[in-house]
Amino acid sequence: MSSPQACVLVAEDDPRMLRFMQRNLDLAHYQVLTAQDGVSALDFVETQPCDLLLLDIMMPKLDGLEVCRRVREFSSVPIIMVTARNGERDVVLGLDAGADDYLTKPFGAQELLARVRAVLRRAHLTAADTRPGVFEQGDLIVEFSQHQVKLRGKLVSSPPRSTGSSPSSLSTPARCSRRSSSSPRSGAPHTRTRRTSCA
Repeated sequence: MSSPQACVLVAEDDPRMLRFMQRNLDLAHYQVLTAQDGVSALDFVETQPCDLLLLDIMMPKLDGLEVCRRVREFSSVPIIMVTARNGERDVVLGLDAGADDYLTKPFGAQELLARVRAVLRRAHLTAADTRPGVFEQGDLIVEFSQHQVKLRGKLVSSPPRSTGSSPSSLSTPARCSRRSSSSPRSGAPHTRTRRTSCA
């Protein structure tokens, strides 16, 4: 889910379109930064990291595609390309440059906000999947570094520190092997027993 306080950088050289996007993002309680050329947008990303970039393609000094390529050299911040070009080749160029989504002008406020929410939600889920030392399954969350277990957001218990549990131990099944040994008995037929050990 996207945070209502997420920071969004809007890079757009058309003053009317810039005001339109800024106003609607403000009303949705996002923190909004604005830039009217590609160089300023790139400077913002380098000095004031945001949660999402809305990049117009046709910008002075540095176009949106080049800004996207340069940002991808050092950041995985979500990027939505904004443009009046809606040809397949234009969409492919934007996505290949590193964009996560493509918003074609003209568009309404509801589509703008829906795409922003969707991209931020995917970014949040991706970040959660890559968190070190955290195991999640349904409503259960195990934080190994904090030795905490949470169920439906509430702290349940603290696993013993000596157990050595890890995400891999939770997801990897135990391996068992069977061993046979002979144990002759005095005055009895030769017998064979099986032992099973698990690791």
